This record gives sequence, structure tokens and C-alpha cells, in this order.
Amino acid sequence: MLRPLALKDDPYQAVADNKVSEWAEMLIPDTAKPLAYYDHPFLGKYPAVTRNSFGKGTLTYEGTVLSDKLQQNVLLEVLKQAGLTSPDQGLPPPVRVKHGSNRSGKTLHYYLNYSNDSQTLSYAYRSGMDLLSQIAVIQGQQVTLKPWDAAIIEENSQGSHVPIQSTR
Repeated sequence: MLRPLALKDDPYQAVADNKVSEWAEMLIPDTAKPLAYYDHPFLGKYPAVTRNSFGKGTLTYEGTVLSDKLQQNVLLEVLKQAGLTSPDQGLPPPVRVKHGSNRSGKTLHYYLNYSNDSQTLSYAYRSGMDLLSQIAVIQGQQVTLKPWDAAIIEENSQGSHVPIQSTR
């Protein structure tokens, strides 16, 4: 079993969690691009994470066991590269969000805090109203959910359509 060691230069900004363990494959890439190297006197010449392109796809390969935070950061990078991310990936781990629309066709965002601690998130969607607190929310605003609390934010309409009268 490999003692935990870091990836050289913390390429995924995992800070204290920039750790790999269990084993370290000594990868020798042919067509793959090295993304991260072990920070080790001997293993440092081998990449720990590589990416290879084939046809229209890519594969990211990890030659070791990454810490949870490091794994999360690598996965988020892969999802961004594939165009599969949304602002929801930046939510605190205990917060879940669901999206829907009401009978009026307005978009709703349901935020649920599944923890004993208050959680703060940055609201990423169009301005609206928290239907539970009746407080206006704007894009980029910090929203705090109390323990086991929820917020249901209804987006404002894009603008009311008022027919323009002709002046002929």
C-alpha cells in the first residue's frame, strides 16, 4: 500500500486534499497527454492522470486512488470539458436543487438544505422571488439556508408583453 503523496504543483487546486494513495501506476503515455505527475523523487517521472483523445471522445485515466476532494475536482474538469456543467455543481454538498415550472410557466428553483448547519450558496439564475420568505433574490446574491430549510425561488418573467398600438 502506498503512503499518501501529493500531485506535483497541485494541478486541481485541492490544497490540503491534494493526495493520492493505495497504489501508483507507472504510466508511460504514448498518445495520451499527461495532466498530473506524482510529487515523489522516483515516481515523479510518471504521470498520475492522463487524457487521451480518440475519434470524437476523450478518456481521462487515473493511475492511482485520488482523495475525495481531488477526485471531485478532476471530475468537474472532465464535465466542464464535455460541456455538462451548470451552476448547480458549485452548491455546498448538503444542498440539493431541483428545477421546474409552475402553472403560469414561470421557472422555479427548489433549494433544500439536508444538514444541521446553515449553508450559503450563490444564486445563479434570473432574478426572482423566494416564495417561502417573500424576499426578492437577484442573480449572484448570497442565499443562506438554515438547517433543514428550503427556498423556492420563482424567476421573474422576462418582461411583460404589452401590445403596441398603431398610430395610423
